[in-house]
Amino acid sequence: MTGRDAVFVEVSSAGWAFWRALLDTCVGLIVGSLYTFLGIVVIGIVGEEALSSLYWQVDLDPLFRASMGVILLVAAVLAIGVPVVFVAERYAALRAVESSAGADPSAVPQRSLRLELKAAPAAHLQTTGLVLFCCLAGLGGIFALGVLFTEDLREDAVSWIVLLVFAVLAFGAEMLRRIGRRAVERDSARMGTQWGRWKRGVPRAQQADAERRAAAVAAVVPRWLTVPSARLLRRIATVLLAATFISLAAFMLSIFMRQQCRTCDPVYWDEPIENGIDLLSLSSGAAIAVCAALGILAWVGGVVLQFARESALSRWVADGAARRIDVGLVESLLSGNRAAVRLQLGLSALGAGAAVIGLGAVWAEWTAMDASSVLWAAAILIVLGLVIGWSDAPRSRRQRQLARDALLPGDVGPAGEL
Repeated sequence: MTGRDAVFVEVSSAGWAFWRALLDTCVGLIVGSLYTFLGIVVIGIVGEEALSSLYWQVDLDPLFRASMGVILLVAAVLAIGVPVVFVAERYAALRAVESSAGADPSAVPQRSLRLELKAAPAAHLQTTGLVLFCCLAGLGGIFALGVLFTEDLREDAVSWIVLLVFAVLAFGAEMLRRIGRRAVERDSARMGTQWGRWKRGVPRAQQADAERRAAAVAAVVPRWLTVPSARLLRRIATVLLAATFISLAAFMLSIFMRQQCRTCDPVYWDEPIENGIDLLSLSSGAAIAVCAALGILAWVGGVVLQFARESALSRWVADGAARRIDVGLVESLLSGNRAAVRLQLGLSALGAGAAVIGLGAVWAEWTAMDASSVLWAAAILIVLGLVIGWSDAPRSRRQRQLARDALLPGDVGPAGEL
């Protein structure tokens, strides 16, 4: 390998693309579950304290209580499933890198993929087994103490079945940890080979890109790469986030001024202050709704804008001619989440929220909505997000490689050494 033939390439494979999309779906499910939990807490508190008549008329309390149980179940499933998907994705990434190196020894994978493989995949497997074993052993030990000191639990056969399940799961976690420990030793040679290649290849590929970029003709940066700028978009997001927190704080303040605690008697103020509290409550509530709507519009607009920029960038570099521009203008398009992945995360998060509420309605036998329709919608959203993310992988590799060949950006990507 020489400085001239070392080159950065976008490495991918069908297997890695699937596991990567599945992992992104899991991330969306985690985010959606967390937002659903926060939404239930906020709506429950605000509804019970400030809109108690409407809250009890709609009878949201049993739905929210059952949904909290669903969130615990979802958390348990994700706690076991996500690490498994994570390890499988890392192994698929390693196989994709090895395949690329076999086909072209001078190829250097993109920084984001190299950072994923900063540790051997089996190390994550070992850590997963250890964490699961500690959690299961701890929870099983606490439950065992309850069975030991509670007569009703000792006489209930279900309690002993639960203890047996804890024991079996803990044993499986310990086996997983041992398998991971042995696999780390077995994978050391594979990882050492790749790390050695990257250590030699990255500086040479970086130098080659810099030399070719310096020799290329300077190009006029298209307006769609700079307007609106990333700084402006960050400012808009910051303003919306700050406005949401301020509006929520003002709303909670208006509630507190009326009733300091759940069991406290309502507080009545003189007429000017009472009118001010009403105005604060109404305006802050309206501001929260407006901020939520604007946040959704901003997210959708961001996805559409990024998709348009990705497509326009591909058309601009389709001729393959080398050109020199400010690398910072294209770095996010070459290394950040693509528009399809951002859409996938949003659909998965929305699907997770719908699944939690739908299952909560089933558990609570809440008939105010059609729970089966909500659950079907949740499943469709999650599967659709997975398909969108998975199907975008070949197009992502093709478009980003075209941009790399024409713009010669060097080793762009997340911060980190490898």
